[in-house]
Amino acid sequence: MTIPETASLFQALTLAFWRFQGLAATTLFTAVLQAIEARARAELDAQFPGRFRHKGRQPRQWQLPFGRVRLPLVKLWDRLAQRTVYPLKEALDLPARVRWSEETLLPGYRLAVIQSFRQSQKAVRGMAPDGRAPSHHTLHRRFQDFAAQLDPVPDLTHRPGPKPSAYQQADGTKLKLQAGGHNLGPTDLRLVVGSRTPLGPLEVLDYSVGDSWEAIAERLRRRFPTPPKVLVSDGEEGIPEALAGPETLPQRCLVHARRGLPFALYQDGVKKAGQGPIKAAFERIPGLQICQAELARLDPTDTAALQELLAASERAFAAIKRKLPVDRFPHTRRYVLGLIQDGLTYLRHLLATGQPLPLSTNRLESIWSRVLLRLKQIGRRWSASGALHMLAACLVYALHPERYAAIEAAVRGDDRPHVSILITSLETAWAS
Repeated sequence: MTIPETASLFQALTLAFWRFQGLAATTLFTAVLQAIEARARAELDAQFPGRFRHKGRQPRQWQLPFGRVRLPLVKLWDRLAQRTVYPLKEALDLPARVRWSEETLLPGYRLAVIQSFRQSQKAVRGMAPDGRAPSHHTLHRRFQDFAAQLDPVPDLTHRPGPKPSAYQQADGTKLKLQAGGHNLGPTDLRLVVGSRTPLGPLEVLDYSVGDSWEAIAERLRRRFPTPPKVLVSDGEEGIPEALAGPETLPQRCLVHARRGLPFALYQDGVKKAGQGPIKAAFERIPGLQICQAELARLDPTDTAALQELLAASERAFAAIKRKLPVDRFPHTRRYVLGLIQDGLTYLRHLLATGQPLPLSTNRLESIWSRVLLRLKQIGRRWSASGALHMLAACLVYALHPERYAAIEAAVRGDDRPHVSILITSLETAWAS
């Protein structure tokens, strides 16, 4: 069998017997620990005759990947130093106050990201040889240290070429927090992703729980001093002001633009039955009804057709604006005026450069939906640190599964140099 070259002796033995998975692995593991303990005690007695007196035993147990190991540790009284000595602790580093080894809990961590800690407890129990598992509270607590190693925002600044912050998308939602079993109310859960090209693979640029858009922008500027070329958002107040630079093109998400009109009318006191005429006028704005696939089919060299599409959209905007006097429709008018400028950014940019832009935050919403399913539907209230750790784990699991697997491999010791061990007897194992 092979074990990590730099592992502690207890971890090395645990990994070795886990990979061995032979019959009576717990009995053999216990026998090896007893042999190490006996040898360490004999060396102490030989080196310091008469100094140590037997003081009884202290029971210890560990739940390891291959089963539960119980071992009463021998206690010696050091007459000279006036303290208790454990020979086995002198010979190797025993896990302090940790009953469940990290390797045992890894399958539970993975399931906790996509389901719940109760379901992950059942998974650990199903894989354990003796059908035992820690409580879901223990899994939750131990998961925090594991998730702290998961960083969905790797250092990408050293890579040549365009930075992943060139084309940014930002979105946020509310999340319920708790502390000590008490409800703390909602806080902001926010995510910024980016790509190197308009429709390139998305990479996480920033994620936060409770931070303002200004604080997020400050972190982004430290990592990426150049403001984004394009910023796509759903119209949430504060995003363009914080994240956009002087040369940034702000593009409103057209999907959210179409969805947001009924709410703006509702804020102005217009009930659903009376919204029909304004909705119909809004649907006659051709530039807001286009999707990404339809944009890809437009010919960027046909400037006449593009100019006509832009002109028709602006005429339709002017027509709907006349239907919205400011004294009666303050919210709806402000909403529509914002779309005149930011909703048609993609069309003006296509006319000027011939390059398409993202029209919506749909790709971000796809990632967001998987994260929010775990954070808002399965888990309903979180501590601030727990929510941040689970957010990081969900993002790494969804966007960078290879990085998640690498952290698991590091916990198992697969990423370290290995040495081969042949155990033929307890004495030979100790000598190795």
